[in-house]
Amino acid sequence: MKQIVLLTALLLNGMAALAQESYRASAIPAGLGEGAGAVLRKYEETFTVKSPGEAVETVHSVVTILNEKGSDRTSLTVVYDKFSKVSDIEGTLYDASGKVIKRLKRADIQDLSAIGDEAFYADYRQKTAGFSYAGYPFTVEFRYERTTRNLLFYPEWFPLSDPDMAVQSASLKVTLPAGQSLRYRTMNGLPEPAAADEGTGRSYTWQLADRKVREREPYNLGYDRLGPGVLTAPSELELESFKGVVRTWKEFGKLVYDINSNRDELPETTKTALADLLKGETDPRKKVEKVYGFMQKHTRYVLIKLGLGGWQTFPAATVAEKGYGDCKALSNYTAALLKAAGIRSHLALVMAGDDEPDVLTDFPAARFNHMILCVPLAKDTVWLECTSPLNAAGYMGSFTGNRHALLLTPEGGKLVRTPTYKPTDSRLTRRIDLKIGESGDANAEVVTEYAGLQAEDHEQVMHLLAPDEQKKWLYRQIRLPSYDIRAFSFEAKRDVLPKVTEKLSLLIPNGASRSGTRLFLNPNLLSAIRTVPTDGASRKTAFQLPDGYVDVDTVVCQLPPHTTVESLFSPVEYTSKFGNYSATVRQEGEKLIYIRRLQAEGGTFPPEAYPEYMAFRQKLVKFDRMQVVLKIND
Repeated sequence: MKQIVLLTALLLNGMAALAQESYRASAIPAGLGEGAGAVLRKYEETFTVKSPGEAVETVHSVVTILNEKGSDRTSLTVVYDKFSKVSDIEGTLYDASGKVIKRLKRADIQDLSAIGDEAFYADYRQKTAGFSYAGYPFTVEFRYERTTRNLLFYPEWFPLSDPDMAVQSASLKVTLPAGQSLRYRTMNGLPEPAAADEGTGRSYTWQLADRKVREREPYNLGYDRLGPGVLTAPSELELESFKGVVRTWKEFGKLVYDINSNRDELPETTKTALADLLKGETDPRKKVEKVYGFMQKHTRYVLIKLGLGGWQTFPAATVAEKGYGDCKALSNYTAALLKAAGIRSHLALVMAGDDEPDVLTDFPAARFNHMILCVPLAKDTVWLECTSPLNAAGYMGSFTGNRHALLLTPEGGKLVRTPTYKPTDSRLTRRIDLKIGESGDANAEVVTEYAGLQAEDHEQVMHLLAPDEQKKWLYRQIRLPSYDIRAFSFEAKRDVLPKVTEKLSLLIPNGASRSGTRLFLNPNLLSAIRTVPTDGASRKTAFQLPDGYVDVDTVVCQLPPHTTVESLFSPVEYTSKFGNYSATVRQEGEKLIYIRRLQAEGGTFPPEAYPEYMAFRQKLVKFDRMQVVLKIND
């Protein structure tokens, strides 16, 4: 018996020593951590589908923290809601030699709101835990299990998405029972999965190993910036009483339509107020505008994460009574108002956000984060962003414009594009009246009209910030070495394309540089392009430039007394697939007139076009540095 006990002890000690040895920082393959803040030593995720309505996810991760860049990888956060539960959270901290320093205790695990102060109502919560340790390198290990009954979402796995973490070993395994099929899309060079029959089901396993941190290429957008990975999605699912096949956009849209149907009844008082508002109005577009304005006046946006995993709206009557709602509730309420006015509309799902990737049109999946409203009219289609108190009817802007949305109709989902904005829809028109003294100091009176996408930030600042905060914001925007804002104002015009007029009064020390009896003036004071993108000779991925725009600057410069113009630069015109540029300067009596126009084109371009884009930017930087030389006559 003693021999058995001794043998067991030796085996356990040997296993512990082996575990510690494997977590030694020195065991990381040479060169793998180069440029990294952390190394993902091991990541094993399994997603086991038990039925169309339930799955179990288990995760085991081991991360070695190399330096400060990796310091925020020492914690674990697991989100859950009424459709899921989290169990078996474990965590261990190891020093550089692989020795155990600490293990998580139950008291170390916090249970918090997953939305924080942003949500008015939410049933999203998170369990969080972590370690702090001063002696780099060190290693943290976590394990957890989560059971979910919301199978709209299958795993999205991109092991190299963290720009500061290398990967030593990572795997994702998805297992489904017989009769259920998996849809997936491998991305950015990830190898195809190893498929195998397991008991009564079938599994798919993806693996990635020994990958250094990826060098990020500028202007990556969407999945290209995440590195090798895979998107997975169900073919059929159950969510409470709702069941459906979701292989196509039509099927997926029909399921979400059914989840949100029959929730558009309005109180009689609301119907009466609406009828009074629309009395005598026959133009459908005007009706839409009045209904939209009515909704904006009588409601406010709050973040709500309740009901069928956040996919089902509050009834329209609740919004009418409470006066608030989330994107789903406000869109549904507006649709109910339009229905009462005899106008048909469709709720629409969209992936909103300036930097969010558009949905993959040929891979139907629940990758949306926002709801808007589409109103098809006989001569036009009007899109409504129902969470905005500022937008005019029809304006989507950078948040939801120029991407795909899924219309929810009784017949099913229909994938369509939201409005796209041309460069001329996003304009900056500026006039600067400049007075220069003989010392080079200058006073500038600036009037700038921003329109479309270029007006959005200014509109938000104007309506949401106090005057002192507005002034601080302006100081962060103006790119001059030294200046003082003596006065400023904003004025907004509500239109299909928003417009904001900004007026500034500036004092600019050394607005022109004096050297002896000469003044050197760069007339492009506020719109100069000063940077060139990093080298892309070996670029591997396509690049996406922001939405196009047009900038027109006119500078009228009053010359100092006793000054003559010694040299003016020649007119410049330059055209490229990425835009066109022109700049002229001329003397009219005691004034110089400088006019600059830049039209920049947005869009997606192949990697081989990147050197040409760099050349385009280099030209702009050169042209925006052009100077005028003035001679001061004693």
